[in-house]
Amino acid sequence: MIDTLNRSLFGSENRDEDMGAYIRAADAIREALGCTVAIIHHCGVAGDRPRGHTSLTGAVDAQLAVKRDSAGIITVKLEWLKDGQEGAEMVSRLEQVELGADSYGDPIVSCVVVADDPMARILATPGDQIVRPAVAKLKPKAKLGLDQLRECIAESPREAPVSTHIPAGARGVTLDEWRDRLGKAEVINVKGNPRQEFKRIREDLQSAKVIGVWDGFVWLT
Repeated sequence: MIDTLNRSLFGSENRDEDMGAYIRAADAIREALGCTVAIIHHCGVAGDRPRGHTSLTGAVDAQLAVKRDSAGIITVKLEWLKDGQEGAEMVSRLEQVELGADSYGDPIVSCVVVADDPMARILATPGDQIVRPAVAKLKPKAKLGLDQLRECIAESPREAPVSTHIPAGARGVTLDEWRDRLGKAEVINVKGNPRQEFKRIREDLQSAKVIGVWDGFVWLT
């Protein structure tokens, strides 16, 4: 783990010669030790891409963006993956813990990373201090589909199958379970073309990035 690129770089992160030498050095470490080399780097002012020369982005096998919102929720998104599908997200938060006391008797504190459960925030009881994830404006049918999915997961949650495409610890249901629920709730017309209606709802919610779907399993992002 190299923390950070700028502090470990001899030269300028904006010069192709310096960044080329830096990438070769990282490759040398990887080959010598047979390990992954993770480079921590900051974004530019706009926050939409890594700072400095683009050669680093072109050389890496994966790029993960880490952001923390005003409520302290930390999201890690897989923005780029050389040999796989991008878009997976992991959500967590920092929780302060007390480790003991120093020589003056004052507490020594630090932070641990705790997996965050979006469902716990969505289903919190009235009066609780909750943070609702930002949701894009949805079509009426898609919103009904999302509401039914939330209830379905709350009532009969399943552990996600082990996959690099699904965030660790995600809870969800199968696509068949969700589609059956939509039919029973008359969100989709079972006498019409339910598969096509379900496909549109699923695609609308995926486009809005409020659900994830992989190998017949669906979860809330």
